[in-house]
Amino acid sequence: MKIPNLYKSGMYQYLTGTGKIRKRDIQDMYMNMLTLIAASEHEYKTPDFNKYFYELAIGTGIAAFYKCEAAGSVNYGKWCCTPAIPADTINNMMTSKKITTAGSDYSLELEVDKDCILLFNNSSLYPNFVFCKYAEDLTETAISASKLTKWSRMTPIPRVNKDTDIVKYENLMKRILEGEDINVISEETSLLQEGHKTLDDNVLRLTDETAVNKLHFFDQHSEQILRRFATLRGLPFTSTAKNSQNLQEELHDMDALSTFMIEDEIKCRREGFERAAAFMKKIDGTEFDFEYKPSDVLQKQLDRSRIEYTMNVAEALRIESEASEKASQADKFEAEAEKLEAEAEKLEAEAEKLEDEDLEADTNNEGSDNNDPEEDTSATGSDTLRDD
Repeated sequence: MKIPNLYKSGMYQYLTGTGKIRKRDIQDMYMNMLTLIAASEHEYKTPDFNKYFYELAIGTGIAAFYKCEAAGSVNYGKWCCTPAIPADTINNMMTSKKITTAGSDYSLELEVDKDCILLFNNSSLYPNFVFCKYAEDLTETAISASKLTKWSRMTPIPRVNKDTDIVKYENLMKRILEGEDINVISEETSLLQEGHKTLDDNVLRLTDETAVNKLHFFDQHSEQILRRFATLRGLPFTSTAKNSQNLQEELHDMDALSTFMIEDEIKCRREGFERAAAFMKKIDGTEFDFEYKPSDVLQKQLDRSRIEYTMNVAEALRIESEASEKASQADKFEAEAEKLEAEAEKLEAEAEKLEDEDLEADTNNEGSDNNDPEEDTSATGSDTLRDD
């Protein structure tokens, strides 16, 4: 694989102090950093002991693994992994039977499963182009912060009437900046000319010293970008930056999404390296174990997410069980309430029946009382007749 020549891009001049770093160089630096982070999530051996080149190739979406047969190449006879592009009709898997692959000093057209096998970045064969977006955001933030830093410098420019005064004022400013407590210029009053009430009236200020107050926004934004990247890659990230739109609970909502993506990458790499090992043995009898596994940090995060998911499921089942039990108890109480209500209605009916019977008895008794005087009169009359 061809290594980007940083010396041609101006990096050498920047490092030696003879040039200035360009925006593209900053973005390349961040891109390299993010790619290294992502590459560190996967641990495995390679025939050339350079996992980074493998990750660069696989990160493009589809990489070809083959034994280089390019005569005259420095990699001739070596096992290589480089990006691959279709060289034939593309099928519904977005691949083709023939591919073109390029190394550091060659370009080959190979037949898949005969001259090479393909390694996939993920099940959709998609590249990690999103790294470019994060690198661009970090670059723009860094440049903006740099601009604010430069514009926050106090750069007074005194107005002088004589060219000879320039040296005097420059020396005076240097002594002041170096920390001297007292500086005296004899017979020099041209700095405060007539009509100027303060020093600022006679000094040009081309910078805004208050711009430095805005730097912390870019610091926080940089941390937020890195936090998003880490969350996307399933990695832990803790910072002091506070943002109401990125609460800890909200970030944890991304765990499931990142877990799906990372586990898919792990699956594709594991299967790819198994095919690569079988291909090496088939071609020249080489026995090689890539020893692929997720990094300890990544595996710990995946386990934590899985444990948390299991605990959340268990907690949900417990809550559901409690709710079901309470619903069952509610049904039981409702049945008992219906039973008591039926008994109450029965008792009420019996009470009404007794009340009706009592009312009927009272009515009969009243009728009996109304007939008693007639009986007494007749009795009295018969007694009177007897006396007579």
